[in-house]
Amino acid sequence: MMRIVAFILCRIFFKRICISGTPYTGGGAIWASNHSSGIVDPAVMLGLAPVTIRPLGKHTLWDIPVMKQFLALTRAIPVTRLQDIKKDIKAQKEMLEQGNFESDWRAKSNSEAFQKVSDALLEGDCILIFPEGVSHDEPYIFQLKTGLARMALQAMGKAKDSNFSVVVQPAVIDYSEKDEFRSELYLHFCEPIVITSSEYSVKDIMDGVRESLESGFASFFTWDEKRNWRFLFELAYGRSAYSAREFRIFVEKHRPDFDSDPILMARIQTMRRMMQAVNVSAAQLVWGDINYKKRNFFWIIFRHGWFYLFISFPIETLGTIVWVLPAKFCERLAKKSTSDRDVRATMKIAHGMWFFPLWAFLMSSIFTYFLGNYLPHINKVVIWIAFLILTPTFLALSLIVQESVNFFPGFLRLAKLRFFFPRGWYELMKEWREISDGVMQKIKVSNEQETKS
Repeated sequence: MMRIVAFILCRIFFKRICISGTPYTGGGAIWASNHSSGIVDPAVMLGLAPVTIRPLGKHTLWDIPVMKQFLALTRAIPVTRLQDIKKDIKAQKEMLEQGNFESDWRAKSNSEAFQKVSDALLEGDCILIFPEGVSHDEPYIFQLKTGLARMALQAMGKAKDSNFSVVVQPAVIDYSEKDEFRSELYLHFCEPIVITSSEYSVKDIMDGVRESLESGFASFFTWDEKRNWRFLFELAYGRSAYSAREFRIFVEKHRPDFDSDPILMARIQTMRRMMQAVNVSAAQLVWGDINYKKRNFFWIIFRHGWFYLFISFPIETLGTIVWVLPAKFCERLAKKSTSDRDVRATMKIAHGMWFFPLWAFLMSSIFTYFLGNYLPHINKVVIWIAFLILTPTFLALSLIVQESVNFFPGFLRLAKLRFFFPRGWYELMKEWREISDGVMQKIKVSNEQETKS
């Protein structure tokens, strides 16, 4: 049941889901993923992994009434984290009373969790672990905790079957904009790691997991740097990346060439922000592998304008009227809850899960109250149920229609600029062409050098 719910949530929350790699589909496996979004990452793995998995979660989640029921449905296993114990004064006092000062006190406090994981692996279950130990808002992978390796080795040590092995399946989760609704999700299943003996070292296992994760993930120092490289990829190929691994390979291949030209990178960042301001992406101005083409804006307006004016715009307006208030309310609650971008994204989802259904209930009641008098021959319960279904339908339709012509408002702004301010238009396009040509030239040279070598 929870897999179905998580799958539906993923399809609603993301407008594009790209899955790559061949995962291990057997039992007795530990699924290890990076953790860049608190509540979304577990939902992604529960909904999109090809097997049923049992997540590990911080023990404090079991203190939240609603969350406790969800965790019970997924058969989750509680784990005590260092940062949670530091915040838990009661736990600190108990540790002091017990004289628990050894270096492995955390392992002792988690002995029950380790035991449950070992038993689950021996029974053929799949366990979900986020080895970074904490969700974060950085575009790179944190240092990995060793609990994953120790759990796997403990299961191997208890195994009576000589053919038993524990498989570690690393998975990379990447988002185009993780705190935005209807962003893009990239899920890459890395090469599995097979542990066939309890004699393996913890360090070797964790080094293998990290190496596997980094093979499908492009790391950056800042989000601005990451956005610049996504912009570069769209310039080069006229499309978004098909997978996190494809994007990593592109960055790894061309990073030395572009890092050596900071002036071009600064111009690229400026152009990216300008295009973002008018809601036009690089993929909408160029396409093809290495060829630059400019689109005829007036032809686009002629071709798509009628659809936007008579279908898209009215549906978007209706969807906005119905849903803008709850969306803004959830966003405001999330901002007041925390200044942390990662936690804020989680809080927006958490508030939306209770407030959006409540809002649909209220809207349906309001519509029934006002229209019930004009339709006396129809039962009010039928009207209420009809509007309860129609209210979220307005949102779904507005999203689908908006995303089908999401480029049009931006092109309309650029076309108005071309018509009313031709000088500014030509300056803008001149800058765009120079940047495009510079990017294409660097990529072409890099490809030629690779071919020769």
